[in-house]
Amino acid sequence: MKYNKNVLDEELIAEMEERRLEGLMDEGIDEGNIIDLAVKNRGLWTNFFNENDTRGKQDQEFLIRDQWTAIEKGEFTRLFKPALVFNKLYDSVKKVSAEQRKNKPDLEVRSLDGLASQDEVTLRENLVRTISYHSQNDLIYQTAYDSALTRGWGAFQVATDYANSNSFDLIIKYICINDPTRVFFDPKALLPHKGDGNYCGKTFDMYIDEFEATYPYIKNPVSFSDSRTLLDFQWETKDTITICDFFQKEWFSKIIYLLDDGRSVTEDEWEDMKAEIKNARKMIEEEGSEIEELILKELPKIVRERQSEDYRIVHYRLLQNCIIDFSIWPSKHLPIIYVDGDSRWIDGLQYTRSFIYDAKDAQRFLNYVGSEIAAEIKNRRREQWLVTPDNIKGQEQQWRNPELQQGALVANPDLKTGMMPMKQNPSEVPQSLLMQYQRATMDIHEILGFSEANLGFQSNEQSGVAIDSRSRQGSLSAFVFKDNLDIAIAQSGRVVLDLLPVVYDTERDVVLSTADGKTRNVTLNKTRPDGSVLNGFSKGNFDIEIKSGPSFMVQKSESLTFFLKMATAFPQTFPLVADLIARNVDLEYSQQLYERLQTLVPPEILAKEEGKEPPPEQPNMQVMLAMQAMKEKEHELQIREKKYKLEEIEMALKARELMAKLENDKENRETEKSKTDMEFTKSMMSVVKDFMVDARKDL
Repeated sequence: MKYNKNVLDEELIAEMEERRLEGLMDEGIDEGNIIDLAVKNRGLWTNFFNENDTRGKQDQEFLIRDQWTAIEKGEFTRLFKPALVFNKLYDSVKKVSAEQRKNKPDLEVRSLDGLASQDEVTLRENLVRTISYHSQNDLIYQTAYDSALTRGWGAFQVATDYANSNSFDLIIKYICINDPTRVFFDPKALLPHKGDGNYCGKTFDMYIDEFEATYPYIKNPVSFSDSRTLLDFQWETKDTITICDFFQKEWFSKIIYLLDDGRSVTEDEWEDMKAEIKNARKMIEEEGSEIEELILKELPKIVRERQSEDYRIVHYRLLQNCIIDFSIWPSKHLPIIYVDGDSRWIDGLQYTRSFIYDAKDAQRFLNYVGSEIAAEIKNRRREQWLVTPDNIKGQEQQWRNPELQQGALVANPDLKTGMMPMKQNPSEVPQSLLMQYQRATMDIHEILGFSEANLGFQSNEQSGVAIDSRSRQGSLSAFVFKDNLDIAIAQSGRVVLDLLPVVYDTERDVVLSTADGKTRNVTLNKTRPDGSVLNGFSKGNFDIEIKSGPSFMVQKSESLTFFLKMATAFPQTFPLVADLIARNVDLEYSQQLYERLQTLVPPEILAKEEGKEPPPEQPNMQVMLAMQAMKEKEHELQIREKKYKLEEIEMALKARELMAKLENDKENRETEKSKTDMEFTKSMMSVVKDFMVDARKDL
């Protein structure tokens, strides 16, 4: 494709300009009045906040650029003293900033009216998390937090845009604001995030080529009035156009009605409901009186009415001479979020303070003392020996620079006193200066609220409880700054919740980030066959709750103490938490320790945490040996059982043979007895017979 700078013809560009003017006319927008209002509101904020801007810039320059004024440097140069900087504030700020990076807040969605299901709440929560991930919110929050720490306040923005230059899909994104002085808010806003104000805005620069490609219908653009354009910021102002994004609440009156079913509706909503009621009555006439009573019970009635107020937020994109674009901002919350540092209200004015503001004088004193010590070392006398002319007579060249002499120094006794050269001790730095240096260091730590444990020094605390207590107290020194950041993050979450039903209003495939760090594909607003909508955004009242605990280091210390106590009390649980213990140990080889201890964790637990299928169980040698022994024992028992059965059979056979033999013996005995009885009978009969014969003979 051949590159063509002028893709749009003049006729189309003229048509775009005509549509812009018609849109302004239809909405009754006066370009001059809106531009004047934006300039006026920015001026009000500048006058209201000018002292804070000046003081914040001075604090940042003191922390990052230079801690000496030109007059102080000139005075030290005149006295031949070095103007040194011993910046102990920067390290403290970095540590506080690092705590915020490690202790990331977690946004949770809550249903305030209880009408939404848990799936709908989880869907919104995952979308908020996904938008934060794609916008790289960690960097955006960190930029705003660093600005609040060093300047006293910061800001970031929630916006909508197309996914890319070839897409029609809108997305929600966060915008980083590196220079909060280019943002303005309503001075009457009282909440820490300025969301209760009536307007907000910011100025930014766009390259001329980009501007002409984005807004080809704007001829002869004039940069919006910005104080930075009056200064010599050529890297920003050269070949650029300054644009102002201005968000203004436009208030209007309205009538609201309280219905007998408890609902509160506006006049327009009631008109829509009346149309539904009219259709219901028409259905009654067609269907007859059978369902008339049932339908009439369902029709709402007005119980009360009152006059109320409401607003819409209009987004104007301005130049100094025209409105290049405007739209209705689809949220009830202003999109630019103010991040407070530590501010107080005095006589109707807000005064902000950076984290280092009160420690600046102690840091200056430290620089003075340190420079005096350096001057003492630099300008002190360096004679090493006390000699007389007679001591070095004939050895003058050797004694000219005695510190360069290798080996022995040759000397003579003094002719009058007989004394030899005397070694002089080097001059020492006055102890009072060293004590003042230590005092200045302690003052800085006390003003910032840090203990030695927070700063990584060896402290006097001996027990872990005492160290944890001091660490927790130190982490509270920046709690106000951290809490104000959490308030701003929660407010940005409310803006995103308002935008979700508007931006994601069509069927769309998205990849959601879940709370466990995984991703899953979801189709939003998917229509089911029955006409219902899956993963849609039904009406409901939602809010954001932010969860944030103590500092990261305190949490790690408490986690380590808990795991160690649990492993000590229940040794069998150590393999279950071995890797977690390593994660909370700050050692040089903590990663290697973690990887090695992780091998002790049961594989099924690791697989469950990673969302994988549990691995097949590995054979246990002890179990296998035990099973083998059991099988051998069982086999041995089976052999014995078979042997016992054979023996039983043999014994049974023997018993049967014995019984048979006994039976035979019994039969034989009975037979013999029968024979004996028969023979006895025969004998007796023979005797009787013989007796009878003899008797007869005697007769």
